[in-house]
Amino acid sequence: MARASIKGISGPLVAVLLLAVGASPAAAQISIPLPGSGSSIQIGPQQQDQPRYQDQNPSYGGGVSIRVLGAVYGNNCAGNVSTNVTGDLARQCQGRDYCVYRVDSRQIGDPRPGCPKEYHARYLCRDGGNERRASASAEASGQSIVLDCRRQ
Repeated sequence: MARASIKGISGPLVAVLLLAVGASPAAAQISIPLPGSGSSIQIGPQQQDQPRYQDQNPSYGGGVSIRVLGAVYGNNCAGNVSTNVTGDLARQCQGRDYCVYRVDSRQIGDPRPGCPKEYHARYLCRDGGNERRASASAEASGQSIVLDCRRQ
């Protein structure tokens, strides 16, 4: 019967103890050597994935921000289809001062294949101004619209 040595479990035990007492993630990262292989196993917190695309939408800090009211894609096409794509626009632009939004049918879906679709967005600037609109003509997928609430 094989006996486990304290030396063999000390690495994982230390990692658990460090995580339990709230040590910093850098301190909790440990390496356990694999006998006979020359390699090791890393134990510790996972690093978060980096965003795929660089953020085109910096915040300008002007005290005014975008409030998305609605967005539709393909409303110009005949038929009874759901064209509401407000959620995707809001996720990317809500609360910013300035936003370049790229219409992408792969992201928002294609409600009517074969029909060239328009894109229309409605938004407010939180400075109490009037409703604003931004749109892209058919075929809108691949085009960008700009929502701008910077003080002019």
